[in-house]
Amino acid sequence: MGNLEHSPIDLAIKLISKKWTLNIIRDMFCGKKQFNEFLKSNPKLSSKVLSTKLRQLEQDGLIEKVIVSKTPITIEYHLTGKGRSLNRVLYELSGFAYKECADESTPACTERSYELTKEILNIDD
Repeated sequence: MGNLEHSPIDLAIKLISKKWTLNIIRDMFCGKKQFNEFLKSNPKLSSKVLSTKLRQLEQDGLIEKVIVSKTPITIEYHLTGKGRSLNRVLYELSGFAYKECADESTPACTERSYELTKEILNIDD
């Protein structure tokens, strides 16, 4: 068998496995666009770390920063095509959790929440 250490899987893992990356991308799929929305959605995420993560996601080409207004300054963050292409990855992770990890202690993993994930991520069968 071949070695997967230097494979496309390895590259993808390096890109999305950084802490908070998938949380922020998930939030963007859910319609969040502004700095404070990301903080509110992730209470353990600090402003400093969020700033760093948003910069990194922009450098990685997953999001773009858009200045909506200069006075007062209003900035929004949007997924790029590259970022939106992670919808299937998130959906498959959701399906894995729903089918393989859910039990009575994880009430968030319901069939309805799984179907809602499909809608939010714009997954076509």
